Amino acid sequence: MPAQKRRKPLPEPAAEPGPRHLLTQCSSGVSLSQHLMGTERNRAAVVVSYTHDAGSHRIDAAALARILGDEADVFEIANGVETRKLEDGLPPKLQIYGTGARVYPAGPGFAAITPGAHLVRGACNLARLAEQLLGDIRTAAHSRTPPPPSASKGAAVMVTGIVRGFASEDNSRALVNLVSTEQTVTIRAETLLPGVPLDWLLTPGQQVTGLLNLQDSTLDIHGSLLTPGSPVTVYSDGDVALARVRTATSNHARVTLWPGAEFRIGVERISSNELDCAEDLLTEGEVVRVRVLYENGTVVLSMLDVDDDEPWVPAPALTAGGPPWLDPARPYTSIFAPPGTVAGPGTTTAGEAHARAPGCETAGTGVVPRGHGPAPSPAERRSALKSTQMELEKARHTITELLEAATRRGATDKIARALQDQVEQAHGEVRELARQHHQAQHQVDILKAELARTKTKLVGTKQQLRSVASRSETGFTGLFSTPEQQFAFELNAQWAKRVPATDKAAEPLGTYVIGPEFLASMALLTAAQRTKALRAVVDLVAARQGPLHNRKPHFLRENDGAHAPARTRGEDICMRLAVEQGTSGALRLHYWKLKAGGLELHEVVTHDEVKP
Repeated sequence: MPAQKRRKPLPEPAAEPGPRHLLTQCSSGVSLSQHLMGTERNRAAVVVSYTHDAGSHRIDAAALARILGDEADVFEIANGVETRKLEDGLPPKLQIYGTGARVYPAGPGFAAITPGAHLVRGACNLARLAEQLLGDIRTAAHSRTPPPPSASKGAAVMVTGIVRGFASEDNSRALVNLVSTEQTVTIRAETLLPGVPLDWLLTPGQQVTGLLNLQDSTLDIHGSLLTPGSPVTVYSDGDVALARVRTATSNHARVTLWPGAEFRIGVERISSNELDCAEDLLTEGEVVRVRVLYENGTVVLSMLDVDDDEPWVPAPALTAGGPPWLDPARPYTSIFAPPGTVAGPGTTTAGEAHARAPGCETAGTGVVPRGHGPAPSPAERRSALKSTQMELEKARHTITELLEAATRRGATDKIARALQDQVEQAHGEVRELARQHHQAQHQVDILKAELARTKTKLVGTKQQLRSVASRSETGFTGLFSTPEQQFAFELNAQWAKRVPATDKAAEPLGTYVIGPEFLASMALLTAAQRTKALRAVVDLVAARQGPLHNRKPHFLRENDGAHAPARTRGEDICMRLAVEQGTSGALRLHYWKLKAGGLELHEVVTHDEVKP
């Protein structure tokens, strides 16, 4: 039976109850499925399931309903018989079970855009779960294809075309040649994903299908937009992904894996230096690498120990057949500067070369023509442009009046020559005003290019700073003459850094022996791999229960069989634990548990090596 509110028990219904519009909805599986499938439903629903033995791990559906507010109706249902009834009344693959929550969008055809369920294993972080559900609700609403244009906007037909290129300075227009008629039509960026340039969504040669408006020759390709429902459908645990920085403050940043999938990263997961600020390391609009982790059923992003040369999983395409929407190789300044401006340090544009011609000099951050003083402020430039436009209009009006006066009065040749002189003078003034306008526009272009260069330098500097700050450890090589002394020093240094001061007394380094092959295997590792191996040894030798449990220590068995006996050496037992996870060829530590007590460090090997 569905869960009942403890504050006021509900009377036992005589028949199958319908959904109740309370803060937290309580319903049976049958009535809930009828409500979800009903055509009159116009708001998203969140279904929360629970097991009777969940205890403190149970999701607080009432608190979740308060957080979601008007975004969705919240229903709570017991796992078991009722969830099976709910599954029977819904389309395939829309079930919810265990302890979890799932969003069901409103409207016809909701089954095609219903995101996956969020299952909770362990204590529930309600705020993070609510954030993920809100992301699912908004992503589903954004993914829904809008209805075809009405008859008042002109007839529309379904057509197919090939993307040929992009127009306008900000790539907000794409040109498409129709396959059937070879007519060129336009796709407008503002009708798809505002703020995302079209060259991030489409690529030349891509085939697109959409509704053609015959009146204005525009193509609507909303039906080709793709939005993954959840990161778990794109990334595995430990994958490195690309994300775009949305905002950065002193203690956190917000990044998007794709439009609608926004996540918070605390500064502690950006830099290991507790004095750093996120806004000093990240720039709004920048594309960064993040590691995707799944902790207790929730998505967590981290930038710690993400190497610059570490392979990443390509970002998903946002249109059918389109390119990855994020690319770290894409010029950063394309977000700020129009084509033709400087895209990075050391590059000179045509406008800059013109400004450095004889008679000009460079000073400060801009190029200033001699005799004109410092570059005007933005307010002065706007005022100058406005004045220029007013003078041009005044000059045109004067010319018109003079010509009309000459015709009306039947001017003599003398008067006509005088009028002609005035006309020529007015034309000269117009040309001078046009020259000043062109010069002011040229200075604006130069300042835009300089801004783009400065922004690029800032991004590069922050990337270098972040690369240094995100390294959680620093190597100490070549300090001792023997490998044994060097390893002992590095292990003690790693223990001092890794174990908090309050835990050092409870987690001292225990007794260990270095096997004959161990130091040789350590010597083959890169600096980053050696640091990871040292961390694993610290967790093992200091018997750190939490970190050691996460490394999944287990017997090294004689063969691949699940029940094969453990490898032994007399009465010593060979064990194996993870040094790194989620990477190709992940490292493992082999060690012996000695009968007499203590540990023998045997060898660091790759995942596929299973012989001691």
